[in-house]
Amino acid sequence: MIKDYAVHFPPVLVSEDERLIHLAVHDFVEKQIMPVRDKLEGDMELLGKIRRNLVDMGLQKLSMPKEYGGEGVRGSLLNALISEELARGDVGIAVSHMCTLWAWKPAMMAGMKEVLDTFMPDFCGDKVRIACFSITEPGGPHGGGGCDLENYTYKGTKLRTIAKFDGDECIINGSKLWATNSGVADLYCVVCTIDPKLGEGGIVLAYVPKGWPGLTVGPDEDKCGLRTDHNCPIYLDDVTIPKEWAIGPGGKAAEAFWAQLPGVSSGAMATGVMQGVLEAVLEYTGQRIVADKPIRQHGGPAEALADIAMATEMARTWYLMTAYMVDHPDIYGPRTGMLAARMNMARITSESAVRSAEKAIQLMGSYGYVREYHVEKYWRDSLMITLWKGGTHLSRHNVCRGYYDLEI
Repeated sequence: MIKDYAVHFPPVLVSEDERLIHLAVHDFVEKQIMPVRDKLEGDMELLGKIRRNLVDMGLQKLSMPKEYGGEGVRGSLLNALISEELARGDVGIAVSHMCTLWAWKPAMMAGMKEVLDTFMPDFCGDKVRIACFSITEPGGPHGGGGCDLENYTYKGTKLRTIAKFDGDECIINGSKLWATNSGVADLYCVVCTIDPKLGEGGIVLAYVPKGWPGLTVGPDEDKCGLRTDHNCPIYLDDVTIPKEWAIGPGGKAAEAFWAQLPGVSSGAMATGVMQGVLEAVLEYTGQRIVADKPIRQHGGPAEALADIAMATEMARTWYLMTAYMVDHPDIYGPRTGMLAARMNMARITSESAVRSAEKAIQLMGSYGYVREYHVEKYWRDSLMITLWKGGTHLSRHNVCRGYYDLEI
């Protein structure tokens, strides 16, 4: 009964093809992630097997162009549906999968033939291939770093990773932090600038394959949660690539960069967390007897369960509606203004995921705090969704920009 959401999406929003793909991913999560999710954080071999099986079911190449061997099935709504289901199993797997697509989007948007011809066929093959979209930088004495890079107010002026074009080459120097899939990626899309003073006009997006001279990575960050998502420092020392592997400065590079930041998929992942929490806490509170009856038959716990259920359904409705609007620019326009505000609203639902997990832990008592029941992992993982891409406070600023000219 509690999984009716998986088959009863409104047909006006979700097509039959999208529903069938969603159900396939739902089934994959049930059979291959749920039984082993308590082992994934410490077992790289098992995590690799999950990724291998995602390739076998065709998910890696699903959104890749047909001319390179992909399926050419694209859409924000479909990707959000997939994100929700994968996050219900493990948020790290969800964001790792999506980051590969995010890294490829600029090349596909800008029609970067050299990059596509060189690297795309391998990503459409039968081997596990991972990509990284790298934005965040260390902070410095003159500002920059962190969420300054995702803050539209600064328009790229806080970037410190420098790209220099010299003849047929692009030479990159700088460092990055916190990028999903860093350290394990086969291909990096690095956000740079030719000159911070140029703002958006200086932005460059450059593709660098793993093992390329001058590209090195540090140790994986030892995080509280999201431990199946690899985040390593990245160092670029005179990394020299063909100029065709970079777009910009400005123009399509700036457009592609800003297009990556709003958070429909983040909202979908948060919804996946809430759905997983709801399933776990309903099961536990239906079995645990307190004062001669199941916990969920008491008034206070029933009200808390209702709050979790409502938060889940509201978050799902919000991301479905917003993703549908993104997929129909002919009706709703480009990803700017109010549509960008709605996308940021979807991302802010990650705060509801944190609260839902905390409520579930309270209902389950000490058992909610142990790993056997998985809710503590949902709590740890959901915290990170509130932090990435500039954090939910910056998202609120972006919501305001849909309504008025915010000057901060």
